Amino acid sequence: MLLLAMCLAAGFVLRLYFLLRHPFLADDSLLYQDIALNWVHAHVYGLSSATGPRPTLIRLPGYPAVLAVCELMFGRWLHADVGSLRSFMPVLWLQMFADLGTCWMVAAIAGRMAGERARLIALALACLCPFTANYVAVPMTETWVLLTIAVAFYAAQRWLAQQRMRWVVLLAAALACSVMLRPDQGLLAVAIVPLLLVGGGRRLQPAVLCVCLAALPFVPWTVRNLRTFGVVQPLAPKLANDPGEMPPVGFQRWFRTWGIDFAATQDAYWNYPEELVVAGDLPTRAFDLAALDGQTRTLLTQAGDAGKLDAVVDAGFAQMARERVAARPFRYYVMLPCARLVDMLLRPRVEMLPVSLRWWQWRTHMEETLWAGAYALLNLGYFLLAGFGLRRMRGPLAMAMVAFVLLRCALLLTLDNAEQRYTLEFFPVLVVFASAVWCTPAQRLHESLAKGL
Repeated sequence: MLLLAMCLAAGFVLRLYFLLRHPFLADDSLLYQDIALNWVHAHVYGLSSATGPRPTLIRLPGYPAVLAVCELMFGRWLHADVGSLRSFMPVLWLQMFADLGTCWMVAAIAGRMAGERARLIALALACLCPFTANYVAVPMTETWVLLTIAVAFYAAQRWLAQQRMRWVVLLAAALACSVMLRPDQGLLAVAIVPLLLVGGGRRLQPAVLCVCLAALPFVPWTVRNLRTFGVVQPLAPKLANDPGEMPPVGFQRWFRTWGIDFAATQDAYWNYPEELVVAGDLPTRAFDLAALDGQTRTLLTQAGDAGKLDAVVDAGFAQMARERVAARPFRYYVMLPCARLVDMLLRPRVEMLPVSLRWWQWRTHMEETLWAGAYALLNLGYFLLAGFGLRRMRGPLAMAMVAFVLLRCALLLTLDNAEQRYTLEFFPVLVVFASAVWCTPAQRLHESLAKGL
């Protein structure tokens, strides 16, 4: 118990360091806060506008609900600082303890799969992981999603051992919360619900009950969207646009013909159409078709001058995208999606730290290059340890974890923008697998699993 307590204490100190020294306020944070404040004070789930709050459906209500609860509890104290980091401090402190809860849950899973030594190793790896700890200091959904993943796998593990309905209910609650936070977490349900068919005479009822309970919270959300917007939208739209809004689909497809890394995402994908996309900031592969070089630069200039989405300009990007795809279809459909996935998996996870976006330019900032390189090696270490540990894991739960990772990788292959945080959800699984490297030999792991998770 002393070693477990020391791991948790070290994890608390690490998260406190990020909270006090490196808090980060993202644009999405302000968006979530705006929705939450309008929800609490104007009773409208929407975004602020010149004429008052307007309803929206671009974000599911999971994280706004967390912020709304904090507003109800601490709003009077924080009201004057809306939009600042100080106004998010209650939820950041809450995220710190939620993330430590994730560490404990991951350790519990590892202990039941591979023994007490694995429990301690998993707790140490989870508590001292700077990548997940960093997001405690960022008011976004990641910390809570990690918690729901850990709870879901823990509930599934207990079901496999005991076949009691309370674990089905806990699993359904975890899945519902996870999807309410991020709609792509539906893949977690796809990977984990089939475990309810294992054992107990392979009954269908637990799986059906779990799906129904998990889907229940989305009924009022779907009804609300149908009444407010006249559309059937049980989740958030992929392009984050409200009904009647035109998303920049032409630009996004053009971006997909060359974009790979997070630098391109921040320089171009996030800036268009409100901010200028500087041609000099883009890699040469964005201009590698000589016939389109002049047109590309002209459209970027026109988009910057407009400062908003222009249908003619976006149609120009769409036409360029078609020509670029026709010229290099293999690169568009295979090479670039794979490159984006590898970038999201292995890129240094320093996007929320005061490290240059172009950290690899060591002549400009050698210290930041070394720091990013160390982060990249540490990240790679987690993946390698998980790979070695996976060879020792057996049983349906391990298969479900692998399925979750593979399903999410398949989804990430379809995305335009590469962001490291999209692979942060792998870390509860990575830690569980990595904990087996120094633990029970393979032949005994199966016996441990058979005796009871």
